[in-house]
Amino acid sequence: MNQNPTPDNQTILLIDALLQGTISDQQQAELERLLASDSEQRQLYIDYMQVHNGLTTWANETTEPATWIPQPASETQPSQRKSPRFLLMLVSSLVAATLLLSLAYYAGWNTRADSSSAIAELSIDQPADETSQPQTDHIALLTQSVGVEWDTNRNLQAGAGLSAGWLKLKQGTIQVELISGASILIEGPAAVKLISPLKAFCQFGKVRASVPEQAHGFTMETSRLNVVDLGTEFTLSLDQSGSGQVQVIDGKVELHSTDSQLTPANVQSLTTGEGVQFNQWGMIDRLQEAILPLINPEELSQLVEQQQTQQFERWQKQNALLKADPSIVAYYDFEESSNWLRTLNNKSQQKPASSSHGAIVGCQWTSGRWPQKRSLEFKRTSDRVRTHIPGEYQSLTFMAWVRIEGFDRWLSSLMLTDGYNDGNPHWQLSDKGEMILGVKTGPGKNYFSPVVLQPTDLGRWIFLVTVYDHQKQEVVHYLDGVAVSHHEIENPIPLVIGPAEIGNWRPQEHSGAHSIRSLNGRLDEFALFGRALSADEILQLYQTGKPNS
Repeated sequence: MNQNPTPDNQTILLIDALLQGTISDQQQAELERLLASDSEQRQLYIDYMQVHNGLTTWANETTEPATWIPQPASETQPSQRKSPRFLLMLVSSLVAATLLLSLAYYAGWNTRADSSSAIAELSIDQPADETSQPQTDHIALLTQSVGVEWDTNRNLQAGAGLSAGWLKLKQGTIQVELISGASILIEGPAAVKLISPLKAFCQFGKVRASVPEQAHGFTMETSRLNVVDLGTEFTLSLDQSGSGQVQVIDGKVELHSTDSQLTPANVQSLTTGEGVQFNQWGMIDRLQEAILPLINPEELSQLVEQQQTQQFERWQKQNALLKADPSIVAYYDFEESSNWLRTLNNKSQQKPASSSHGAIVGCQWTSGRWPQKRSLEFKRTSDRVRTHIPGEYQSLTFMAWVRIEGFDRWLSSLMLTDGYNDGNPHWQLSDKGEMILGVKTGPGKNYFSPVVLQPTDLGRWIFLVTVYDHQKQEVVHYLDGVAVSHHEIENPIPLVIGPAEIGNWRPQEHSGAHSIRSLNGRLDEFALFGRALSADEILQLYQTGKPNS
């Protein structure tokens, strides 16, 4: 036995003694001290016990003896399976297996971002439930936006699910549909906080709320009064001092003071056409004349259509430049002429080999970033685009516009080579929202970004770029034109693609639990550059190609 065990080994030995019933009072006190003082040891204890319980459950449910458990020489004595000797061997085997698994994990056999010896392409131990659990905290959906400049770190786009929290706009207009059925238009500058499916708070800005019968009682709160909608539509305009106006477009609302000293008798009702104005001290006066209502959903839709046409025309100009770019290895713009075509053409004008055109398997054509733009939808585990990229590249830039609908697998393919030989790259996403570039260099190396994709990114178009820069000896991941992580390349080698797939993976000599890496979502632009694009070039591509800007 190791005379100077590491903290992890010491904890494991104490847990082992606990499970076998041989732990002494002194050892138990030491185990309790370790768990109370060290969060890492507490996590080790939890992991160890989870594995142990899982193996114990398996043993209790197994009706046939496992091959790794020593069996009696003769089957004529079935009662031996219940003998103390058998139970002792079973417990010993369980503990040994548990110890091996725990030591293996804490000796560095995992494959996360800080692991240089393991690769995402090998068979990796994974929790039994491979499929990500669906997010259930969305209370609203961002359905339309026009001319928006956000006053937040993340730029939300139409299609994004919204959890409770702030929506802050410097300018522009958005439409938000809550799961209760209420719909609100918010015109910037504004700061509105979503609280629940039936409640929001406006700090300042202009809001137009449409409330169907199913969302009866929807409340828009302010610092001085709360507007309770009894059907159907009202507007609220509030400046940053706390003064504002409320007007009923159709139906009826109640105004409730936020001053707890006021009695219910002070509640006021407003019906169609009526309105009030109030100041930061809560003083309320009836409007003498009607105020003009804010933009309505139909007008917003018309503005969105105009904006989309302008954005698509802007992208078409960039599209022509990319086709003529001499560094483009493969450029798929998904602008094919017919739904019947099952070929995704490489639009690079550098006379690529015919094999670099993509063969569409299973995927269906649908709309892209704009109604005028086309995309391929990847839904089934068989959906993919088969291609072949010849050549050897010192540096490569991977670029894609993708709309993720869900993380159904531990790994979701963007582009993977069929095999995993020296120089082969695998570009994919994890179910945690990490970007990953795996490169086969000897034992292989994975470059994991931090978790950059959030639940609000599902259903919206995002711009993903990963640069393998041989000259600078670094890998850089980009999300929406901004670098999110830099990684040193310890052993830079030329990249070789060859037979590969977009949106899926046909592995060679791999049939493990993670051989299915089908994408759940859409792609409407994909490019490979035979050089390392600069940060400025990537930002420009994003600015020109982004929707809803």
